[in-house]
Amino acid sequence: MPEGPGYRTVTAGELATVWPRATLVDVRSQEEHATAHVPGSLNIPLDELPSRLADLPGGTLYLMCGSGKRSSQAARILTDRGYQTVNVAGGITEWYRNGHPVTYQPTPDNPSRQQPGHAPAGLRRLFRTKST
Repeated sequence: MPEGPGYRTVTAGELATVWPRATLVDVRSQEEHATAHVPGSLNIPLDELPSRLADLPGGTLYLMCGSGKRSSQAARILTDRGYQTVNVAGGITEWYRNGHPVTYQPTPDNPSRQQPGHAPAGLRRLFRTKST
């Protein structure tokens, strides 16, 4: 596991070995979390984190965002305040790409365009693979 400044970083596969027993904090916006999230994750957006420390449970906190950038920022913030943190590299995107469960809801922007059994457009954009 690669080390960050005062916190660990794990892959989505490594998180899967401790999930759902691990405390997973999703630091994406409320809208992003509502669109797609790991079941059981706690949503505290990065910009609200310093003012919502009281909402965090004790123990090791696994931090996730869309790609790993915001969650690494959250790991630094929390580590500096004495929390035990673990950043999830690749975020929910890698979690999903590795076949792990994601709960999603249709985006409210145009629900009439939804097709039964298909991921909403916002989710497809979130999980789209890069073309080479």
